[in-house]
Amino acid sequence: MQKYLRLAKLVKLIPEAIALIIILNTVQTRELFYICSLLIIYALILRLVWNSAIIIHGLGHTTAIALADRELSAFNLTNILEHQNIETVLKSLLPCNKIFIPILSPYLLISPSPYLASGKTTYTKIKASGGIFFNLSLAIFFFWYADNLFSQTLSVANLLIAVSSLSDLQAFRTGVADCFYCGNFGLIALRQPDDGNLLLPTRMLDIAQQMAQETEVRGEQAGGGLVIGRNGDRNVFVGKKIVKQKRGNLTKSLEAAFALIRNQAIAAGVKPPKASVMGIWHYRYATSGAVPSELETHWHEWMGERNEKVWQFKEQKWRCATKNVHHRITHNGDFASWQIFNQNVDYTTLGLWLERVLDTPNATQGDSPKIAGMMDLLVTQGMWYPSVRLAYQQAIASSIEAAFDGQKPTAAASNTAPREQDLNIWAEIFEQIYTLELSNLEQDAWQINPDSLKYSSNLRQNLLQALENHSSTVNWSKLQTISLIQFTLQAFFDNDVYRANQIFISQAQGSFGLVTASTLAESELVLCAKGQPLTIGFNWSQDYMVYASEPAAVDRVLLNKPQSFRLDLSPQSGEVAKVTAKDLIVYSLSQQQELGKQDLKDRWISMEDHPYLSHIRLSTPEKPDPIANDINSIPRLLHEIKTDWQNPTSLNRRSADYLIYLLTEKVQRFEKKQRLMFQAGLISQIRTMPTTDLLITGEENSLWLGEKFAQDLTVVFPFLNIVTTSANQLLQQLDRGFGQLNLGRDSLVLAITQSGQTFSTVKVINIFDYLCNQGIIGEIFILTGELSSFINSIQGKGGLTTITNSAFLNNDNDRRDRVFINGSDRTIAEPSTVTVAAALQTLTELLFYLAKQMRHDFPLSNPLGMTLTSESLMVLAMMKEDFLNKNVVQIIGTTAQGESIKSITKQRLCDRGRYWANHVTETPLAWAIHALYILISVGWAIPFGHALPLVKTLSGLLFNLVNLSTDITQLLAPIIALADITFYIFGAWLWTLGIRYYQGRQLLARIGKRTLVIGDVTWVNQLLQAYVSKLFSLSYGIATIEVHSANPQNHLLHTFGHRVVRGTLIWLGIPDGRRGQQQQAVENAVIMTGKQANGIKNLNIGAEIVAVGQNPAIARQGFSQSLILNSNNDGIYFRNPAVTEQKEQIEQLRESCFGASERLLASYVFFWALAKKVASFPLLKYEYWKSQSRTKVMTTAAPVEGLDLNQLDERSRQEAQMRKCV
Repeated sequence: MQKYLRLAKLVKLIPEAIALIIILNTVQTRELFYICSLLIIYALILRLVWNSAIIIHGLGHTTAIALADRELSAFNLTNILEHQNIETVLKSLLPCNKIFIPILSPYLLISPSPYLASGKTTYTKIKASGGIFFNLSLAIFFFWYADNLFSQTLSVANLLIAVSSLSDLQAFRTGVADCFYCGNFGLIALRQPDDGNLLLPTRMLDIAQQMAQETEVRGEQAGGGLVIGRNGDRNVFVGKKIVKQKRGNLTKSLEAAFALIRNQAIAAGVKPPKASVMGIWHYRYATSGAVPSELETHWHEWMGERNEKVWQFKEQKWRCATKNVHHRITHNGDFASWQIFNQNVDYTTLGLWLERVLDTPNATQGDSPKIAGMMDLLVTQGMWYPSVRLAYQQAIASSIEAAFDGQKPTAAASNTAPREQDLNIWAEIFEQIYTLELSNLEQDAWQINPDSLKYSSNLRQNLLQALENHSSTVNWSKLQTISLIQFTLQAFFDNDVYRANQIFISQAQGSFGLVTASTLAESELVLCAKGQPLTIGFNWSQDYMVYASEPAAVDRVLLNKPQSFRLDLSPQSGEVAKVTAKDLIVYSLSQQQELGKQDLKDRWISMEDHPYLSHIRLSTPEKPDPIANDINSIPRLLHEIKTDWQNPTSLNRRSADYLIYLLTEKVQRFEKKQRLMFQAGLISQIRTMPTTDLLITGEENSLWLGEKFAQDLTVVFPFLNIVTTSANQLLQQLDRGFGQLNLGRDSLVLAITQSGQTFSTVKVINIFDYLCNQGIIGEIFILTGELSSFINSIQGKGGLTTITNSAFLNNDNDRRDRVFINGSDRTIAEPSTVTVAAALQTLTELLFYLAKQMRHDFPLSNPLGMTLTSESLMVLAMMKEDFLNKNVVQIIGTTAQGESIKSITKQRLCDRGRYWANHVTETPLAWAIHALYILISVGWAIPFGHALPLVKTLSGLLFNLVNLSTDITQLLAPIIALADITFYIFGAWLWTLGIRYYQGRQLLARIGKRTLVIGDVTWVNQLLQAYVSKLFSLSYGIATIEVHSANPQNHLLHTFGHRVVRGTLIWLGIPDGRRGQQQQAVENAVIMTGKQANGIKNLNIGAEIVAVGQNPAIARQGFSQSLILNSNNDGIYFRNPAVTEQKEQIEQLRESCFGASERLLASYVFFWALAKKVASFPLLKYEYWKSQSRTKVMTTAAPVEGLDLNQLDERSRQEAQMRKCV
């Protein structure tokens, strides 16, 4: 921010600086008063000329807008002045005042309103080009007819305005003129006296912004906001949707646009409701829908607002009033199909059907808009026309094809759905008979009660008689007519928004985090959770309710607040909740009934005195460099993890104790089985049995860390049969049959999920938790970084964040603690650093604790093949202490207390990272230099009448110095001209060579995008490829790198040997070969791979290899650069001869747990420094800590749906029946 303020100060002085240069070059006198007077006059003229060019630019836009939109009202002073007010323009004429420069406006925090209204891209391009066209036309005119300095100045000013209008150029190129930088969230609050007339009071807007920042991790492609207001006696929606630019911020952009819409609504007479305020938001990451666009962005509606006669039973009386009926929804998840006419109809066909049934076309392609259409169809309470329309489909229509003239549903098929005219006739019959019935019963308060009227035989008989006597129903059978009456009355009396959601969800296939708002109920929302999370929170002391798909968003608002509680709807069983600012009602789809207060009692989570409050940390406010903040926090967090594992009462220790108890049982059963098989002569088959002892699962980083942990466990416990597979693969295997997993009753499962919300992992957790409760498998353990966000926190016996009766945490009746927390909690940066480091350290602590306790429990035997002695484990503990207290601190440059230190290791990593950044930024830098050269050399002709080519200018100076004759000069002129032409064509390449020479880099490396190959052990190179790829996900094509990874001990050379070219960047992690024969062999293999890659050269130039490791000897292997990390004194570790015997095993664990981790941390620092410098390049800046869509957690449907719990229940019943028959 400070550099932008300094830039703003400099911009103010540009006219004065130019005026001073002109005066010093043209005025002979040095009289101060005369010079100052001229300076003021010249600066005023320059400012006047510049503002005239701005006005011409605005006039061009205004003319184009008027022509494209055919709106003469576009000709107004606001548009012509480029959305500056007159006062600002007049002030800009005064000396040393701010002037408007289009190219610098984003950096100077100047935010002109978006005037290129969204619409067709062709129209947008016309509007965007209008200003540039006017400026260029005048620049050319004044250039050709310029006979004085003033005209030349006008020409230059218009040319500069045209060239500097980057937003217009981008809009012309893309057809998109939005200047805007999947989850649900929202709120309902009782209004307070100081809320004023704002549709969204400031206090609630602050809450919404906090929730929005937490929800960004679910997707940031597009978003929409919505509030309810009062326009006269009608409830109306006020909303806005936007599509975010690639490198923008959705929260800031949406609120900027939404605030404008709210203010316009207030100006148009819309007032806030008297009793409450409601806000609804949705952030989108496109899944089954179309590409991001405003049309496909949530909120969604189908029919739009319309007036309907609505009957309501109030104060023991029926009242009829014309109301504005309008329903809107937001949806997180995937809508696959809906069951109707005894078949599942996919959402595309359902959309075609809804267009006919609702008599309303809809241009959207996605799945969620069809849900909005279903709400228009199903919400019928108190309205006869919608009730009859729905009942016709239930009673008269025989199939979905009935609306398509009996043909297959297509857009081209004939529309044979009931006509509006017929529906109106039937609705009028119902209303007339109903009104007559009310008039006859108005003296009897009990009989006009809705429950009584719905089943009134007299009402039904009169309706039957009226319908049968009408000509439009002659083709109906009596049974059909009776059914129509029954369904119509049911819809009329029952189908409010709450009931409509129950009907929809019960017959829908897919996953749903669904929010429905209606103008018929301005103070309540209906929330649905089925296969998707939805968390509700209340602050009863301040009279407001919040909800979000992201539990952390609710925690952010309510944590540590008095009288604040949270309730998670169950995505497994499916629940529908009707909520107000003070209360809620929950309907269970699985139980098909509303849940009482006693059913919900144990599910409420106190946000003031939560028993695990210390594990729920609020995310820190966004900092300028979130990645640097994460990296710098690693030493502190690793120290906290170590301290936590030293506490016997901590959750991690209690969970580990439970795991050890299960492993001890397994060892005892194994030893018993070993004795029996020995007696039977089958000892040779003891380890050929296929049953899996431990199954580890996760996705991406979590999976790779799980694979690394499995390798370490195998080193310590060779007889432990460990299988590692992704959660998506598990879902596939479960879908084909449980038997393929080779799991038994004593099999254990470890699921790793940093966010606790990765869809496939959570689905696997739910399935295995069910299998565990059924006694089919042994137990499931979970490692997570976000305890609060864990989705399976609903059921009283299985929730991570419930207060009591939790099978995953402490349970008074059953002490089975099954969750490990790595302490990293939530970070806003997508490239993972601190979360990976925390998970690694947690798994290392778990590994060492398991080994220590198993050795303690079995001092005289080798449980699960374990041979490590207590002395060897003590050596590993010493290595861990040195790793945490020395090596990590030197690599990161901060202490365990968070204090920065001067670290040579970190400085070398950063310096080399910035050096590599020069490879990436050389192309835009060379282009910029060459563009500046062309601008000066060719632009010189505007004020002086001739160009200023470099070779001609330098040769002219040289010829004048040596007094070369005119004949020779003329003879050399063609050669000089050819040299200038060559420089104009190949200048960018020549400038690149000059930049490389100045920076001391390879001169003849290929020009263009660099390829980076990361070589290290598998889990490290996978983590680093994901990390570096995300660092450059928002980079510009002219300044980026292509990232690959491979294991140099395996396939790096086979995969990339034929692709090594001049300038290929190779990051080579080399294990320390001084630590045993096995490590020496590994080091030799990696070095050989590096040398072979280094030997592939052209023009004597090959790959640029940076080797990183602990062994100083790698600096002598001929690589381009070697980064040597600190190594510790091995003599201290192996003084005991008994330990020396196990040196190979110890060193294998040391390399995996510490050596490779040190290289990983060093890589984090190196590539952070590289990306930071690239992302800071002028005009190509981007936020390198996030990606375009912000999909940090995978919360949409997994590629494989897998089994749901209902299927498992059915299979269990079938198996039980088969066992009973046997």
